[in-house]
Amino acid sequence: MHAPIIRLLYISDAADGLDDDAVNAILKSAGKNNPPLGITGVLVFGGGVFAQVLEGPERGVLEKYVQVMADSRHRNCRVVYITTAIRRLFEGVSMAALQALPMELAHIAELDAHRKETVPDEAFASLMNVFFSRLQALP
Repeated sequence: MHAPIIRLLYISDAADGLDDDAVNAILKSAGKNNPPLGITGVLVFGGGVFAQVLEGPERGVLEKYVQVMADSRHRNCRVVYITTAIRRLFEGVSMAALQALPMELAHIAELDAHRKETVPDEAFASLMNVFFSRLQALP
């Protein structure tokens, strides 16, 4: 049986003028820094927002989130959902990136609007399945 992990979804607002080079720098940094912490996940960006899923050991994920909050490439970080999990959705992926599709941006905005309420497990699971399916479809 695998050790329990946590999965955290946060949303933030991209800094003005953030371009593809900045996103690539985030991915390069994650590729170097996430594996030693046992962190995997996905970064979804577009429409001036980031949505990122971090999964791994509780301490590593929370330490990474604290670092993320201090990053000047975005602002207004807010946790939308956090849960424990038995298995990873993004096994072996230090950090993948997806350009957000319009429907995903709407789904992210809806989760964000309800983040101070209890986000239904089904809504979170549905969004994670969309991200996972898109990653599986990448060449």
